[in-house]
Amino acid sequence: MMISYPERPLSLLFRRTASPSNVRLGERIDIALPKLNPETGQPLALLPCPFSTVLFGEECDLRRDQTGSVLLAGTQYIVKPGDGAILVMMLVRRRADFSHQAFRDRWLNGHARFGLQTAASGYRQLHSGEEPAPDGFDGAGLVFFRDLDHVANARAAPEIAREATRDEMQFIDHSRSMLAMFRFD
Repeated sequence: MMISYPERPLSLLFRRTASPSNVRLGERIDIALPKLNPETGQPLALLPCPFSTVLFGEECDLRRDQTGSVLLAGTQYIVKPGDGAILVMMLVRRRADFSHQAFRDRWLNGHARFGLQTAASGYRQLHSGEEPAPDGFDGAGLVFFRDLDHVANARAAPEIAREATRDEMQFIDHSRSMLAMFRFD
């Protein structure tokens, strides 16, 4: 069943260092966020996040400053409206057996329902505007929380995360994806 979610343009610029900008600046928080294989209970192999900041901007062009940075721009689908000072983000790459379009359809029309079930303040999906380069990302899952206590409390009820991860394993290549947490002032 196809569900329609509100859409807005979004650009994320990941940098190794902070830079002044008129967009929302998030600083990475280095707290372990293991994503566990629901079958084995072992942590999934995710890429480490080399970026210390993320610039988050709707309706803006972050392409002007890409030196030493990674830009992900496209359409964000607002699955669960809400925001927060903490952003847990997973930059995702599709499994090799999925086309970019098949991945997008599966993620939005199959997996998004898990975002509605979370205790998070908000859940969005950012879908890349075009087919990514071989080292690019297909999108980003954006999960917002009020504060670090909210993150801890939400992670204390792992049932939804376990089922969501089981579902992700069907279309996301975790070994080529990365998970990080950022704090916005």
